[in-house]
Parts: sequence; structure tokens; C-alpha cells
Amino acid sequence: MKKNQNKQAYAIVTGASKGLGYAYCEELLKLGYNIIGVARDTSSLKELQDKYLDLKVESWDLDLSDIKNSYKLFEKSKDFDIEIVINNAGYGVWGFFEESDLEQELNMIDLNIKTLHILTKLFVQEFQKKNRGRIFNIGSMAAFTPAPVFSSYYASKAYVWSLGVAINTELKKTKSKVRVITLCPGPLKTEFWNRSSNQKEAKYKSTIKVMKTSTYAKKSLLAGLKTKRKNYIITGRSNKMAKSLTKWAPQSIVLNSVYNYQRKRK
Repeated sequence: MKKNQNKQAYAIVTGASKGLGYAYCEELLKLGYNIIGVARDTSSLKELQDKYLDLKVESWDLDLSDIKNSYKLFEKSKDFDIEIVINNAGYGVWGFFEESDLEQELNMIDLNIKTLHILTKLFVQEFQKKNRGRIFNIGSMAAFTPAPVFSSYYASKAYVWSLGVAINTELKKTKSKVRVITLCPGPLKTEFWNRSSNQKEAKYKSTIKVMKTSTYAKKSLLAGLKTKRKNYIITGRSNKMAKSLTKWAPQSIVLNSVYNYQRKRK
């Protein structure tokens, strides 16, 4: 993949302070993009500012689970030449539905769904004016099946996938050069599980090989920038196999498997 030649071009990454969002920031910098990193606390991005002195790393402290901050982000971004938006901010709420905390779930829905929806809408409209730009919405392998004991999170990612596929189809049908690509990671080595399970040092368990966050960020970003026709990207042989199983296996078997897997996660 050739480096970005537009020295004024910026990429916005939400949830940029750690994990996958931080990895995307670094991969974008390697490709020559200036960065606007958005998170509740962006102090960790100082390391990238010191490392990539020839590029600009903006740090915007915004809690995007507060819906009004989505509009603030968009308005503030008008002063920059935005070419890429990565809607990465999000988290999960694990546990039996009757026991999980309602306020946490509603906050998660605000972040995983409402904020992503707002930013996707506003930037699609903005990108259409210049007929260029890409939005990457971070979905999940969780999008492809309901998940007992992790129900609200999986449902939120099903929304992200369905919305993105529909929008990208509209854009292709109308011959637009703008794209909305949904990236669907499987398990990654991040702090996601600690927050989802409300445990400070939760032991992460997975029945499939866990990809390094930096590896996934690089592979998925390059695939997303390259594709012209795909609506979503699945990276990794085991993830592609898992997608096939959820499609062809009877739903009762899939649900029983997910239930047994999720309830043992604590």
C-alpha cells in the first residue's frame, strides 16, 4: 500500500487511547496520515506525538458515550481535511440479562450504537460533498450470532454490521467513491474483557487463536483501504471459519455453543 501523498490529510480514530484504537493510530501514522485521536483521556497519545515528529497528532478528550460530544467532534473536525474516520470506541456488558446493570447497558448502547450512527451519518454527508473519504466502523465477529450471557453487546455489533453493509451498498449503487466498511475482529489481546466483565484482572479465554492487536490493526486497515467492493472485512482463517459455521450450522447448536462458552468466562 502506497503512503498517503496528501500531507494535509487527517484520520479520526475514536477510542484511541489504548488497545485497537491506539494501534490504528500508529498504523495510520506509518501510512503518512495526520491523526486526531479521540478518547476520554488521550494522554497516552503523547508517545505517538514524540515518535512521529513529521506528522501531527491531535488529542481530543471527549467522552463519546455523551451524545452531544459526537456533534462537538464533528463540528471541530471541520477545520481539518478529514479523509478517514475509524469508529472504534465501544465496550461490552457481560452477564445474564436479568442480572446485568441496566445503566451500563444503556451507556454501552449510546456509545456502540448511537455515537457510531451519528458520526457515520454526519461524515457520510460531509464526504459526499467532495466524493471521497472512508469510514471504518469496528464491528465484531459477535455481529453474526446472538449471544446468551453477552446479549446486549452482541446485539449492538449486529446493528453496526447491518447498518454499515446497507450504507455501503447504497454508496456503491449510486456510484459514490465514499465507502463505509465494517471491520469485524475476533478475539484480540486488549483490556476489553476486563471492562466488559467488571474485573480488573480477568483471565481471557478463547477457543480460537487470538491475534495480536497490532497485527489485526495493520491487516484490517490495509484491506479496508484497498477494497472497492467489499462491505465488511473478516481477517484471519479461524475467524472466516467461525463465520461459515454460524451461517451453516443449526442455530440451536450455535446458541448452545455460545451459551456454554460465555457463561464460563468469569
